[in-house]
Amino acid sequence: MRSVCTVLIIFVVATTFCGLAWAENFDPYLHSKAYRYQDWVRQWHTSGLGGVSDIVFTDETRQEILQTWGSGDSTDWTATYLVTQAIRYIVTGEQQARDEVIRIANYLHIVHDITGDPGYLARYAAPNMPPWNVEYPDCDSCYAAEGEYEGDFWIGHESRDKYMHWYWGLTWAYLAVDDEDMRSTIRQDFVEVLETLMANNWVIIDPWGDIYSGAGIGPDLRLSFLLQTAVVTDDPYWRQMLDEEYERSKNILWFTTIAFFNKYMEYFAFINSQAVMQPIFMLWPDRERLEHIYRIWYINNRQWQEHTHNAFFDAVYYGACLRLGGCPEKELRFIEEDAYHGLTVMYDAPNYQRQKTCSELPLDPFSVWADEFLSHFPALEEIIDIDPQTAEAHEVEDRCWTSTLWEVSPYHISCDMDDNPAHVTHGMDYLEAYWMGVYYGVLPGNGPYGDDDPTDDDTADDDTGDDDTADDDSGDDDSGDDDSGADDDTAEDDDAADDDTTDDDATDDDTADDDMAGDDDTAEDDDAADDDAGGDDATDDDDAGGGRGGGGCGC
Repeated sequence: MRSVCTVLIIFVVATTFCGLAWAENFDPYLHSKAYRYQDWVRQWHTSGLGGVSDIVFTDETRQEILQTWGSGDSTDWTATYLVTQAIRYIVTGEQQARDEVIRIANYLHIVHDITGDPGYLARYAAPNMPPWNVEYPDCDSCYAAEGEYEGDFWIGHESRDKYMHWYWGLTWAYLAVDDEDMRSTIRQDFVEVLETLMANNWVIIDPWGDIYSGAGIGPDLRLSFLLQTAVVTDDPYWRQMLDEEYERSKNILWFTTIAFFNKYMEYFAFINSQAVMQPIFMLWPDRERLEHIYRIWYINNRQWQEHTHNAFFDAVYYGACLRLGGCPEKELRFIEEDAYHGLTVMYDAPNYQRQKTCSELPLDPFSVWADEFLSHFPALEEIIDIDPQTAEAHEVEDRCWTSTLWEVSPYHISCDMDDNPAHVTHGMDYLEAYWMGVYYGVLPGNGPYGDDDPTDDDTADDDTGDDDTADDDSGDDDSGDDDSGADDDTAEDDDAADDDTTDDDATDDDTADDDMAGDDDTAEDDDAADDDAGGDDATDDDDAGGGRGGGGCGC
């Protein structure tokens, strides 16, 4: 397996050092909208110690903060913001972006350090005073911080989705910004958390020995955490742990990542899986194993996400297509057009809560049948609760207002949201879709991502579209054939002598697919100590957060 260090060098060379050359040709409307969101985030949504959450202002003039909203899920959105600013720095080289990466990475160190437990992350950390502590007045999972953090508080009752995003955000920060103090802290924190999880048999245990729902770390998450730790530490020990975990889990992944029921019950779980799979698609060092993982993801998950007008999910998929090749050109062009349209019609910052009436669409026959069938079995309905939903996803402009668009089902049949213009969302749905789209070339901006084939040892390949959709030999700057007997790849190409004109990759010919990563599936529960009906990786209704998008801690 190719050295993870080599992968890191390729990434840094192809992005950080070349980023400034690519910072041009942005769409002026989409780009300026991103900067308006970023301005709002810096001014209002990362005050306190730096954690991102929605804000409820005292009135609709939006000049004074009354309280946070959904801060129990803050680590998810803070890490997502860190990813966006890391990409922004890679693409533009802007000093403000670099400063934001370091500032937010420091906050994500705080959510680890403030708990006093080397393996435990806080959902949120902030000054223990209004407006930061107003949201949960009687919070049994809120703890007064000690030591250097005296005067602050943090929220516990942790679940795995926070860990997914925490690793994801800090890995992007590590790769994007060459700041040794920040990098050293990330390396140390990654190792401490991972060693603790492994010692606890991959279960999140709080400082008092308690375990809450969503605490089990399934095989897909293990691979992602191990990979990211191996990359940032470049330690052979973690590469070995990654190899061993892959061999243990490569077959069981087929069963632990089924996501069918997420479409009907816990749609929010899909967004969590992007934080697990995107770094795998970007950093996995050998082609054969990456193709295996991708194939599982494609079959088990992507089919429940495609054609839902989800610019963020599609950008992650698009990036995987670029790396492995074989995705139909027509499909990629559709993703580009759909993402451009979706982000164009999304609300501008400040994106405040508003009532909306959406179009009536034909209903999904399965959801109607399941709802009727389950109504006769109340005990079963407590576990599998499926309500009628539309057969096709609503377009972005025809959706109910929500705090984070991508985590809420696009198959709704009505909108039950209050109308409160004082409630403003953090805007991570726009920012993550925009910057990921720019990075991979889904959106205008000449993002730096090009040929990053795991079997190609070039550090600066000039393929921008992918090395496989039209044979990686005809236009590749490899000195030798990727597929010949004298292959220049350190890892096998899947073909001993392949001159493929279509591709040797894992994308198979399925037109459907979905996220392999989230173990957020209601159809399975790979957790050793998870009391969820299906191992969703989010803050379900018995988590501290009451479910992603449900207002956070729910204390």
